[in-house]
Amino acid sequence: MQIEIVRILGIIYIWTWFVWPFSFVVSLIYGIASVINGETSKKYIVIAGISLLMMLSGFNLLLFS
Repeated sequence: MQIEIVRILGIIYIWTWFVWPFSFVVSLIYGIASVINGETSKKYIVIAGISLLMMLSGFNLLLFS
């Protein structure tokens, strides 16, 4: 079940590969800045985590298929 989800995310990554690295870096920077400033919102960290998940799923599909 989880392998199929990773494959579906990998296929989505293949078609949208140019979005995820920029999304990861920008959201990670904003997330770290919000933590340093003392804000309690974790939405940027969650977006960075989802972006990293998409990139790793795509790498998994490309390397191990």
